[in-house]
Amino acid sequence: MIEQSTLKRCERADFYKILSECYYLPDEKLLKTLDEFGKLHSGLFSEVVKNAPKPDDLERHKIDYSRLFLGPFKLLAPPYGSVYLEDGKFMGNSTVAVKNLYEQEELEIVLKEAPDHISMELEFMYFLVLKETEARENSELKEAAHLHGKQASFMCNHLGVWVQAFALNIERNAQTEFYKALGAATKNFVLEDLDKLSGDCGSC
Repeated sequence: MIEQSTLKRCERADFYKILSECYYLPDEKLLKTLDEFGKLHSGLFSEVVKNAPKPDDLERHKIDYSRLFLGPFKLLAPPYGSVYLEDGKFMGNSTVAVKNLYEQEELEIVLKEAPDHISMELEFMYFLVLKETEARENSELKEAAHLHGKQASFMCNHLGVWVQAFALNIERNAQTEFYKALGAATKNFVLEDLDKLSGDCGSC
């Protein structure tokens, strides 16, 4: 898998980044981001872009977002890895493990959410893919391979383990087509990427 082209890796980074941004409360900035993204990419995320909120329908999507991810009562699609990895526990050992991984990369992250929030884990993958791309462009092949291995490990032990259950919760409970499409796109993209990385999971 290390032989994949830089172009594909740049697209991977873009996909992780846009998914990450979609898991914050929707606003006008997100609408603009999705519109610009749709002009550059198609295929896997076409349904997400097609069903993106319109400015006059933003409030309905904020309500759906809150129902799914915020509460105030039972969360219909808890966006935290520990809930799925530790039998419903919030801020468990897996959360601490993810936070430690961020710190190992010396990331200066202002945590808007728990470290294992879906948006944070997707953005971490974006960071690792982007760093690998830069290493390849600089012919630092050993460093690129090392970063590729970090992606595989993170997917094998964290994001790739719980994303399917999370996404299915979204698809089953969302009231808007945008969030249904987002859940499906997240599941399909991450699991496809996990499959490509799985050859490196033996050392995870």
